Amino acid sequence: MTIEVRPLAEADVDAADHIFRDAFGAFLGVDMYDDTDLFRTRFRAPHTAALAAFVDGEIVGSVLVTLWGSVGYLGPLSVTPDRWGAGVGGRLVDAAMDILGGRGVTHQGLFTFAQSPKHHWLYQKFDLWPRFLTVIMSRPVTGGEPVLGWRLSAAAPAARRALVDACDAVTGAILPGLDVRGEIAAVLDQRLGEVVLIGEERTPRGFAICHTGPGTEAGSGIAYVKFAAVRPGPHVADAFGALLDACQGFAAGAGARRLTLGVNTARHGAYRRLLAAGFRVDTAGVTMHRPNEPGYDREDIYLLDDWR
Repeated sequence: MTIEVRPLAEADVDAADHIFRDAFGAFLGVDMYDDTDLFRTRFRAPHTAALAAFVDGEIVGSVLVTLWGSVGYLGPLSVTPDRWGAGVGGRLVDAAMDILGGRGVTHQGLFTFAQSPKHHWLYQKFDLWPRFLTVIMSRPVTGGEPVLGWRLSAAAPAARRALVDACDAVTGAILPGLDVRGEIAAVLDQRLGEVVLIGEERTPRGFAICHTGPGTEAGSGIAYVKFAAVRPGPHVADAFGALLDACQGFAAGAGARRLTLGVNTARHGAYRRLLAAGFRVDTAGVTMHRPNEPGYDREDIYLLDDWR
């Protein structure tokens, strides 16, 4: 069997999305993606790359690669179930790691099933090593939460550009080169949700990139914090609490029933603050890293994300 891996073409996106949903549904025994649209929204985004695997001209799997400046991760990776164990996944990982290396990404990783030695074994072949759990958490939205902070989409174009650069300064203070401006552009350009900011208007202390509704990574009735960060410094935990409150207010204004987010448990202060705020764990996975170093998964860092 000859496996060919090449960039995913737009004409193959529907087939790749079908394989992605079928593969995860077969492994988990449930459709956890419903009316979300993770695949197409990332395919359109400026900071992602998409690869597909073909056998005899037929698409049999794919992987997405997300580039956050000095940080990058691969996934989701999916292979049609009747090709499991045939080497397709390994070929896709190899090609994805080439992209990460070629883009100068110094901290590489992925999110995978904590309970699956098969997945750990595959990724360890590529010098990716499991570290702390990442938990996906949520809490109800009552609808009465106050609107706090302010919205990036409401800023005038010149002010918006300056605020995006200010958000980049926040992430750069956490880890040099960490850059999620592509995520900000994707949310605003594709109308997937909003970017919520707190702090001084010209120099925000923190921000949250949120998806909401069907056709996004959130899904119906959900507001999902794709990424959020607070600048390190004095009273960072209080600033993080203010950002959580602003996300709750955004979720209520968007008509969401639940607010969902992810956090790596190595960011112990953030994890404990979430528990105290009423968030509960829905599911957990493990992040695998190359090199086997913490990156921004440190106790003093107040940052929300997950590498699914």
